[in-house]
Amino acid sequence: MPTGTDTRKKYTIAVADSLAEQDVTRFLAGGSIWSCPDEIAVKRASGQTPEDFPNNRHFSACLFPTESGREWLGALIRLNCANFVECLPDMVLRDLGPLVTQKTSTEHDLVLCMSTRSAYHLPVVRKFVTGLRYRGLISEAIAPAVEMAVQEAFANSLIHGNLGLDTSGHLSMDRFTELGEETERRLASIEHGARAIMLAARRLNDGQITIAINDQGHGFTPPSENALSDITSKDTTFGRGLPLIKSLCNSVRFSRSGRTIELTFSHGENDVLPADSAYLADAERASNGVAVDLRNPQSATILIADDTMLSREIIASYLRADGFTNLVFAKDGEDTLAQVKAHNPDLIILDIIMPKLDGYGVCKALRADPAYTETPIIAQTALEENEGRTRIFDDGATDLILKPLNKAELIARTKIYLENRLLVKQLQAYQERTQSELKLARDMQENLNPAPEHYRGVGLDYGLRISATFQMSSELGGDMWGLVPLDEHRLGVYIVDFAGHGLGAALNTFRLHSLIWSDQLRDHEPGEYLEILNRHLKGLLPVGQYATMLYGIIDREKHTFSYASAACTSPVLGNSVSGQAKYLDGSGVPLGVIRDARYETRTIRFGKEHFLLLYSDALIETTLDDGKFLSEEKLLEMLKSTLFESCREIDLAAQIADQFMDRAPAQLSDDFTIVSLQSTPIPCAI
Repeated sequence: MPTGTDTRKKYTIAVADSLAEQDVTRFLAGGSIWSCPDEIAVKRASGQTPEDFPNNRHFSACLFPTESGREWLGALIRLNCANFVECLPDMVLRDLGPLVTQKTSTEHDLVLCMSTRSAYHLPVVRKFVTGLRYRGLISEAIAPAVEMAVQEAFANSLIHGNLGLDTSGHLSMDRFTELGEETERRLASIEHGARAIMLAARRLNDGQITIAINDQGHGFTPPSENALSDITSKDTTFGRGLPLIKSLCNSVRFSRSGRTIELTFSHGENDVLPADSAYLADAERASNGVAVDLRNPQSATILIADDTMLSREIIASYLRADGFTNLVFAKDGEDTLAQVKAHNPDLIILDIIMPKLDGYGVCKALRADPAYTETPIIAQTALEENEGRTRIFDDGATDLILKPLNKAELIARTKIYLENRLLVKQLQAYQERTQSELKLARDMQENLNPAPEHYRGVGLDYGLRISATFQMSSELGGDMWGLVPLDEHRLGVYIVDFAGHGLGAALNTFRLHSLIWSDQLRDHEPGEYLEILNRHLKGLLPVGQYATMLYGIIDREKHTFSYASAACTSPVLGNSVSGQAKYLDGSGVPLGVIRDARYETRTIRFGKEHFLLLYSDALIETTLDDGKFLSEEKLLEMLKSTLFESCREIDLAAQIADQFMDRAPAQLSDDFTIVSLQSTPIPCAI
């Protein structure tokens, strides 16, 4: 090894810009985050909000500031990371760490660790469950039950554990008021408010999901099973949630003297979880072995497993005579498993009766490994009783042939299963290539939208606070937005949605982006600008393809917003002081439909107290968890409540996006774009 080579394991973490350097350094140096701090090298990536970190980059941990509100909880949805930790100087994780281990695989799929003080005031459980949905760890169908059960258990850990409050007995109004006052006193103290509480989720091998709530208080002892029947009395409120929790999950387990509650849920009968990494391991093993011609079954790898040398040679001679030359041999059951891992064969010809491990055990072991569940296994046997023959199918064999072997039968069955196997590999290779190309197109489309550091910088130049969230749908879509600086006082803004999905919509988006940034289209009034774009697009787009678009100009000197719309979603103009908001006129002819379409320029006042909200139709046309769309009235109510519930400057679009994603399906059917432009910082609640 060269002198001076750094042998430490390298990690990349996401760190909020607002965190103090000494707080971050202390967290990283302790044993609560890392199992062996001295054996790691940490590279930091900083960002003002979760939007600043690219989706295609993986982070080992995310450190976010205390009292972060909803903003950094949204990172559970939008950040490619498994461990999220509130960086509070007074919070010591102690027995809850380490969160990141030196193992080859992470212990948990998602971890959120916060102080009692922050966890009490924020919708922690809802954001955590939303994060599980977007990671495919739980299905949409069971998400409400998971959220209800975890919320109840989380509240118990928070109230009875970390805060040490006794809520048993009949809660009169006076007693309720006393508890509220005592709660605020304890939250303000370091002893109680700075304790850590952690949510950790892990997917088990059988597909179930386990969620653990760990607190640092004194824990609490749940009532015994015999006492549950007495809990319905009006004289007590303690323990009422335990029967509810047990009715919503598969199992409940308490440990660490009541400081850990572990809930296990089934992922749901119809749930489709993401492909396991075992497939990637399978592909890697295949690439390290003999190259396989996906068009020629004769080049496939065949493993012959038989404890008798003569039998192995007979089978090999039959196969070689028909052109199969890539043959591998195993002399017993244990050797079979070793050869499978070494060569990843396309077909296994397996004797049932073998020493060390028989064919039944080999089949069970292979089918238990996700990498080999689809590998065809032709079992061979001289057994006469039906029970032995039937059992091998139960244990995972694909087919069975009887000894003495018939050459024609062996060759015919070998060819059938290899052709099927190689057809599947061809399909997988095609899908991988297609997915790679689609990913490239998705990345290109995402790059059409301004990066956070760009639109924030532009906003500062024009006295605006700009926030945006873009999430692509499960298919390639056609959403796009952008900013066009015109002069020192005027800033252009646009939002586009092309009809349809797939590569066609993406290509149309690229075409329109090129037109928008063409010099010949600059410095026109919004209506005239859309008319020019429309004439260009009409000559480029096939019949039936079109785009909706809004283009507007914010004039900071005249305090106006002039815009024109081509059937875009109605923008929202709001007052950041009063919280009142209204919809503007979004009517107009879509681009690319009528060559000589006319577009009206509309002008409204845009003063120091105003904000604009632009969004794609996914916001109002997505079925939420209540089975309904987000109505126009509900959106205005959401805006108003968000303004007045946030006691600091906020990124308005990101806040609305987080609330939408909490209730929307994990896989959106359309691109989701939302942009806010705030003339002044949002004030504290009045």
